[in-house]
Amino acid sequence: MAADFDFVLEMSEAPDGYRIDVTSPSGEDTLVAAIDAQELLDRLPSLEAAVLGSAARSRSVGTGMERPAMEVGGTLFDSIFQSGIKALYLSSRQKAQEHGRRLRMVLRVRSPELAALPWELLYDEKLGGYLCLHHPVIRHVEMLEPVAPLRVEPPLRILGMVSLPGSLSPLEAETEREGLTTALKPLIDEGRVWLDWVAGGTKQDLFNALFAGCHIFHFIGHGKFDDQRRQGMLVFSDEQGRESPLHAEALGSLISVADPSPRLVVLNSCETGTSHARDLFSSTAAKLEYTVPAVVAMQFAVTDKAAVLFSRAFYQALAANRPVDEAVRTGRIALRADKDDSLECFTPVLYQRSGDARLFDFTSLRKPTPPRTVVEQINEEEHDTQTDRPAPETDRPVPRSDRPTEPAHVSSSPRTPSPDLTPTSPDLTPTPGIDTGHWVVSMAVHPSGRLLATGSRKLVRVWDVITGQPTWERRLGGWSTMVNALAFSPHGDSLAIGSTDSLARVWEMTAGATPVKFTHRHFVNTVAYDGSGRLLATGSADATACVWDLGSRSRVLSLRHARAVKALAFSPDGRRLLTGSEDKNAYVWDTETGRQEARIEHGDFVLGVAFSPDGRTVATCSQDHTAQVSETGTWTPLFRVEHKGGLRAVAFSPDSSVIATGSEDGAVCVWRADTGQSLLALKYNRSVNAVAFSPDGRFLVSAGEDKIVHSVRMPDVPA
Repeated sequence: MAADFDFVLEMSEAPDGYRIDVTSPSGEDTLVAAIDAQELLDRLPSLEAAVLGSAARSRSVGTGMERPAMEVGGTLFDSIFQSGIKALYLSSRQKAQEHGRRLRMVLRVRSPELAALPWELLYDEKLGGYLCLHHPVIRHVEMLEPVAPLRVEPPLRILGMVSLPGSLSPLEAETEREGLTTALKPLIDEGRVWLDWVAGGTKQDLFNALFAGCHIFHFIGHGKFDDQRRQGMLVFSDEQGRESPLHAEALGSLISVADPSPRLVVLNSCETGTSHARDLFSSTAAKLEYTVPAVVAMQFAVTDKAAVLFSRAFYQALAANRPVDEAVRTGRIALRADKDDSLECFTPVLYQRSGDARLFDFTSLRKPTPPRTVVEQINEEEHDTQTDRPAPETDRPVPRSDRPTEPAHVSSSPRTPSPDLTPTSPDLTPTPGIDTGHWVVSMAVHPSGRLLATGSRKLVRVWDVITGQPTWERRLGGWSTMVNALAFSPHGDSLAIGSTDSLARVWEMTAGATPVKFTHRHFVNTVAYDGSGRLLATGSADATACVWDLGSRSRVLSLRHARAVKALAFSPDGRRLLTGSEDKNAYVWDTETGRQEARIEHGDFVLGVAFSPDGRTVATCSQDHTAQVSETGTWTPLFRVEHKGGLRAVAFSPDSSVIATGSEDGAVCVWRADTGQSLLALKYNRSVNAVAFSPDGRFLVSAGEDKIVHSVRMPDVPA
């Protein structure tokens, strides 16, 4: 299926109103909009009453009931879709039609008070009425981890739950259960979907059922918004049938015990999409984004009939292999068609942290394959020898004796080191903090120690560590493209970049240089040079790790994994490649033969790996909260260290004496590499995604979601 066209509205606070940045198929534009958010928020109670009333009243009063929705939707539209932005929208809509694509409305709302507004009501009579009935609407929640479509071994597991405390009004739960079964019956009969229901309505019943895992969790029951705690919640039953609320943060923790964990949560419950005007992540749906990639929720109270109709149409579309955003639009249309003066079609909202709404792949399901070496001919129609494409790979691994003996550079022009690349004084002292202004997803320190690179959404920057100022910058295309990985070459003359547009780029650190590009079939999560700078390794969400010869620009080795490759590193002599995978293992491979030499087990995704510079040990870290150091002779574990959150990064010091770890709980720790003794512990406010040492080992550098690159002096290591 062809990719969608995205009309992206990014809304943030500005001194004179709200800054609106638009990225679209037809171009970009920016304006400052004067939106009276408080006045619109004050209208929400009467608007919700109109939505519920429209479902029950006769047609004779329908037009009057709809007027509040038209007015709010029209005000929102007129505030945003002014001259230039409106022209971009019309042009993008036309372009989507010409190319046979869908145009999606993607809302990246960074202002809490704007996030609390019902953007699904955007309305313009001359453009056909409500935009959400013409285009899928996604509330994109900014998260570091993009999500690939889930290729699952059949059946796709859907777990449903009904929880109805006796003190609350009854719901037509059985009707909705029957609707789900009817919608999914074709796939259930084929054995491709499995639908089960939690046996009971308590939190403990859900806890027990989640241990079997699921891909979709569907909840039928009551939801509320707690104004005092500024957080949404679901209302479960206790053992006596009384109300037992569970706030969204705790609900996310509960859902996280599932293995496999849900990719989608459907909350067919009132007010689960309602948020507080002072907290961007206050709604139940938004808070759950920390746990699951996509949440469908309700921003107003919803009637039984609407809940049933929406669910049936939503799952019919999902079973027909429609993306989640299109399935939500289909559900809206089903509600509008059932009663065309009802406003309940605006109640569902979709929160999503992935740019791709196709969370499941029903057409190319395959069983995971065990890790192995794969060398396959690349289609020459897809790959050529031009600068922006790799050459066809060889039909066998290239023996080490056949590889070039001189360093191969990515350009045929002579290498001219810039002043920034010269070795620095041992007295170099970096600034304690560099404010990058963006979440730092990836980081690399230059061999000279004078520079470091950071990767964020769409942006790569190289910084002078003394002045704290950027010296080099590149922007990638695509509004959701994340720079997942960075690595400087050993000579420091080029920078390798891995990103979610399925490309690895190698950029010379000179003005006007054009990158060499190497293509994967999905996100490139990690990149690494060998010690000579002649080979580049890349790891991808397509479950492969590849080794590329930078001289010939050909792929010389492809290593198949069971799941996505998240991290990799060459041994100092280049004879081995260490990879970390979402299959909860790290693997050691011989780079000449592709033979797997060892497997290092963890309890969850392996997100970071490193070889010690002396080649005697390796370090691996995992979402299971642990890092492990193993020796390279027998690959026997020497020790494990533990954090309170998942570990995202691990690095050795240049002298191999210590390791550093970075965690999603904001902790950075330094440990002796021989015993695991704790030497240093730092705590930051947000997730730490990258750690590295300066080339002389005197400083530890870390960065993550707090947008700051922190540099701290290393303590002396006791003998």
